[in-house]
Amino acid sequence: MKVIKNINNNISLCLDSRNNEVVAFGKGIGFTKPPYDVPLSKIDRTFYDVDEEQLAVLNRIPEDVLEAAAEIVDLANEKMDNQFRENVMFTLADHIDFAIQRYQKNINIQLPLFYEVRQLYPNESEIGKQALDILKNRLGVTLPREEAAAIALHFVNYRAQAETVPNIDYGAIIEQATDIVEQELHITVDRDSFNYYRFVTHMHYMMKRTLDDTMIDSQNRELFESMKKEYPDIYSCAVKVAALIDQKLQKHLSEEEILYLILHINRLCAREDCDR
Repeated sequence: MKVIKNINNNISLCLDSRNNEVVAFGKGIGFTKPPYDVPLSKIDRTFYDVDEEQLAVLNRIPEDVLEAAAEIVDLANEKMDNQFRENVMFTLADHIDFAIQRYQKNINIQLPLFYEVRQLYPNESEIGKQALDILKNRLGVTLPREEAAAIALHFVNYRAQAETVPNIDYGAIIEQATDIVEQELHITVDRDSFNYYRFVTHMHYMMKRTLDDTMIDSQNRELFESMKKEYPDIYSCAVKVAALIDQKLQKHLSEEEILYLILHINRLCAREDCDR
């Protein structure tokens, strides 16, 4: 395998024997100036079809976080019969890095997710729980147990995108929801950003729960009312998106689902993923 660009000391962009681009992980493979041939015995894992956004993650996120995310994906595939592409590591690493930043800044967002996710998705919840152990052992970071639910949902969302329901065009509904966000908040959403990817996966997951009649409903009225007051414009936008879901799926969203919709819309616009 030929190294054509070093990303860091242990990650390089390579060409395989068929001249396909591949990102390779291996201890020390990035020390030598490219181009050069690296023995396959030095490569620990490879990722194909890596786009520019995912390459940006490799440049932005610490190596130990990337390695921890890759180990968690390995665990998920071991526990759930290889249902996940290895490239899910990139979005998972981005989520973990953001969670660690919140932890280091003592920002702890208490969301009523843990028990609902554990009840609805026990296998993914076990992966999330073990993922926290991996992060503690590898990175020395003890994240709150709510993060186990967030990691579990990462894998739930991935599977939800792969599942289709006849006569329902998820993509068209999500595009209409995005249009509502742009019109109501007077922004232009970057559809190539990772936060938009999260928004899309959340919409898939939410619609699947809605159709399955398994909407989250923990009666967290106090937090819902607080978010309505703190983010009135985003709340109004979320209500309009909920009305779209009602129209398309003939199902009413619970207040809890609208609460999470508020959080996702807020995050969609909070990290330079849109132009105002």
